[in-house]
Amino acid sequence: MELHYARLWFSFTLRQDLGDPYAFYATRADFEAAFRTALSCKRGDCAGCRNVECAFAATFDQQIAEDPEAVRRHQKPPLPFIFDFPVLLPPPNRGRVCELVLTLVGSAIQHLPTYLAAVGLLIEQKGGAPVGVMAESPGGERTAYSGDGSLSLPLLGSLDPALTGPLPTETVAIRLLTPLKLVQDGRLLKTFTFANFARTLMRRVSSLAYHYEGAEPALDYRWLSQHSESVRTVESDCRFVSWNGRPAGILGSARFAGDLEPFHLLLQLGQATHLGKSASFGFGSYRVEG
Repeated sequence: MELHYARLWFSFTLRQDLGDPYAFYATRADFEAAFRTALSCKRGDCAGCRNVECAFAATFDQQIAEDPEAVRRHQKPPLPFIFDFPVLLPPPNRGRVCELVLTLVGSAIQHLPTYLAAVGLLIEQKGGAPVGVMAESPGGERTAYSGDGSLSLPLLGSLDPALTGPLPTETVAIRLLTPLKLVQDGRLLKTFTFANFARTLMRRVSSLAYHYEGAEPALDYRWLSQHSESVRTVESDCRFVSWNGRPAGILGSARFAGDLEPFHLLLQLGQATHLGKSASFGFGSYRVEG
């Protein structure tokens, strides 16, 4: 299974002291507004718009697939980008240099000029002054990216050397870097099991591949789902946390044991895509550890 994406690193300085360490995590409405501004779009929604090639519609208003089987597997298209936001240090933090990372999946890369402009606007709206942009190459090397988006970006993927290091087949640790929001029956889960994690990850990665790569991953969903139940938790310090007094999700590390080899590629790709609710806006980031 292959999933192609590009990753950009935006550096900026804070123009003023910001007291909320999670200021960049509540950005969906801000980013949508910045995206429309970057397109010089004055509409409040896409109803009645005749621009069939509009980058906003391709990003935020993707239509459900016409294939009933695809709808059953993938449901509503996910957003084709993923942010990694900084958690800000306490004030005084004016003048501090920060970074945010934007990952673009598959066909979203063709809208790069709009993304560049929109992220710049978002940074300014949040009290930052853009400094520069760097593009990540396979293996993790970063080089300065200058231009209006017309220059091609290095493509990353499941064969990226930074992701394809060997993983043990019988035990693996997952460290949740930002709160993981897993939803079941309309409620945020407060416990972390491999089965819930793996099923959400399968839906996430396969849906991104289907909608933005035009590819149907060769996954045996039923078998993988059943097999995930046999993977057991041997160690965990995971706990449910709140940010600014609001439920945020699960943080911590857990070590799992069992036959993990069938999940290796999914686990590696998920480090780029995140998973769970609000994955596109910084939540559900994790690292796989041997």
